[in-house]
Amino acid sequence: MSHDAAVLEQLPPEKLLDTSNYRVITPAITMMGEVETVEQYLEYERAHRNRGGIIRRLTERRDAIYEERGETLPVDVEIPTENPDEPPVQIHIESNDQTQTRTESESRASGISPSPSADVLVLVHEHGPTGVAGSPEPPAWDEL
Repeated sequence: MSHDAAVLEQLPPEKLLDTSNYRVITPAITMMGEVETVEQYLEYERAHRNRGGIIRRLTERRDAIYEERGETLPVDVEIPTENPDEPPVQIHIESNDQTQTRTESESRASGISPSPSADVLVLVHEHGPTGVAGSPEPPAWDEL
């Protein structure tokens, strides 16, 4: 991470992302080579300016780094609970399974959704066809 350390030292997130000049920000994002570095800038941008274009460029760079490494992107899944007052169950899934041939970005581009992981399939199987909420009846139109 020596190259990224130089980027972080010379252009820390607060210095780089407090500018509105995309001609400075875009090349700096391209120079980043580690997911951890991109995540620092992404976190700062979301917390302070939350500009869609910058967030998109950062997430695309992060995804490209994963793809260059031949790794699968981590996935966050939210599953609602039976009690609507309780927050949903959140699962973070990281997979470096080399048998998966499509990356998430390739699947999105082709319109094919990525296959669910074994962990997600087990969770769905545990809760059966009625889901976590356990409602055997579909919701009424006024509930939608």
